[in-house]
Amino acid sequence: MMLLLLEIAVTAVLFATLILWARGQQKQRRTNTWEELISQLHQNACGFEQISERYLYKSGITATTEDIWERIDGAKGLWAIYRNAPVLLKIADYAAEHGNGRNEALIESLRADAFQIRLTVVIALIKYAFSRSTVGASVNAHRAAIMYSEMLCRLTTLFQEHSAQLFPQYLQAM
Repeated sequence: MMLLLLEIAVTAVLFATLILWARGQQKQRRTNTWEELISQLHQNACGFEQISERYLYKSGITATTEDIWERIDGAKGLWAIYRNAPVLLKIADYAAEHGNGRNEALIESLRADAFQIRLTVVIALIKYAFSRSTVGASVNAHRAAIMYSEMLCRLTTLFQEHSAQLFPQYLQAM
């Protein structure tokens, strides 16, 4: 009986913590200004302009799996991609809130992209840390770069279609 009460209490505390965290995240999303959001981006830290032909307008990359590691500056570039993914989501939310309509399917697609990007980057960094070989890490870095490219392309579409007034600022920031 005592164990059951303890389990219920722990579950209640975890649930309350989750609710408070979610409210804080939602409040933070609403209070960020455009300048605050853009300042969180790690611009050109991953050398993405070197591996993509038109990285904001066309998804896909030009680097091969073998040379991706060097072109994005290895673990440093992967970490920049990892840190930019949730910031890009915040930028998408900002565009949706300050634009002329909200494309929920596109926003959810961006959320899924960000999750997949971060997961793939973590796998690449773990492979690199444990083997010190760039071969295994390069495969996952290539996957992360492709997903990141697609995310940037979708974000550009969101701005063009639903936040045209912010589009010039978006281009300048990227």
